[in-house]
Amino acid sequence: IKSRNSLGLGAALNWVLKDALGKIVRMVWASRMGRKFDPDAKRWRFRSAFVFAAGNGLEVATYVFPQLFLVFATLANCCKQVSMLTSSATRNALYNSFRDGKRENIGDITAKGEAQIAVVDLLGIASGVSLSRAVGVSVQSVLTIWILLQCAEIFCMYHEIRSVVFRMLNFERMHHVVNKFVSSAAENGLEMATIPTPEDEAKTEKIFLPPCHLARRATAFGSLGRAKLAPDELSELMRIFRKDKFLLVVGENQKSGRRIPKGYGIHVIKAKNDAQANCHIVLHADATNADIVKSTLALSYLRRSLADSVYTDENGDAIVPSLRSRDCMDMIREARDETSVAFLQFLKVLSAAGWAPPAR
Repeated sequence: IKSRNSLGLGAALNWVLKDALGKIVRMVWASRMGRKFDPDAKRWRFRSAFVFAAGNGLEVATYVFPQLFLVFATLANCCKQVSMLTSSATRNALYNSFRDGKRENIGDITAKGEAQIAVVDLLGIASGVSLSRAVGVSVQSVLTIWILLQCAEIFCMYHEIRSVVFRMLNFERMHHVVNKFVSSAAENGLEMATIPTPEDEAKTEKIFLPPCHLARRATAFGSLGRAKLAPDELSELMRIFRKDKFLLVVGENQKSGRRIPKGYGIHVIKAKNDAQANCHIVLHADATNADIVKSTLALSYLRRSLADSVYTDENGDAIVPSLRSRDCMDMIREARDETSVAFLQFLKVLSAAGWAPPAR
């Protein structure tokens, strides 16, 4: 009897330890990543599917390696806790994309979505029981079925997330839309400029890999200390943008320690990308969403000018000039002036294409 009690107590402690560690990982994940889910719901929802698949794989590993049950079970539970938190945190943002703009029916959408999840869970349980009877419980059969089902789940999840259309701009979408507008305006004139619709953007935006370097908020936005502005540079920039709630600053990121290479060989495109990353936006504390959109438009104009500053030497190597704000005040003024002329037209094109206008 004593041996049985000890065995039961050990098993109970193992399960408690497994679940407790999973909950702790869930709390740590929520505290570290919570702010990243809202602006990037599609990417994180798709990534959560991979984490959940890893959790399922670790659960299968407990069957293959029973002597490591506690280790694999704990890791599996941690993966599933992270996945479930990420999935639930991004679910409302995805549901909100289906909301009727004329009425607040998010509750109805959520209720139907949760009901569909319950139906699919029941079908999954029934399918699992049927498959276990059909294929048996050998290691080879279990691994084969797990791989096939996980591939099917990831495939379906990819197309599910790809079909979601967001009309609200996050920075990655805004970067793409603004660049398309600037390029179209340069080719066809401001009045004929076009941008992709939300449906077009949904077909091409990344839903797993991170955004390109120039489309990241950390690259586009920064502080005055990022480029270590001299007093005369700051004074001139504040004079240029005295009517706006943002500044455009040119200069290498002194905080990151990353330096622009001196030569690129024949990699002109990479050189232009690095030249465009050599500037950023500094927002005023009272900046609104409209100011953020306007500053992004101004940044796009400035980046085009900086890309044009790349030149090739006598050997054909692409060279990025080491520029600071004081070296390109004319570029900054031109970007600011072009933005003042184009901003209202951009808002009209934005609304006509079906995007939600920025709140002022």
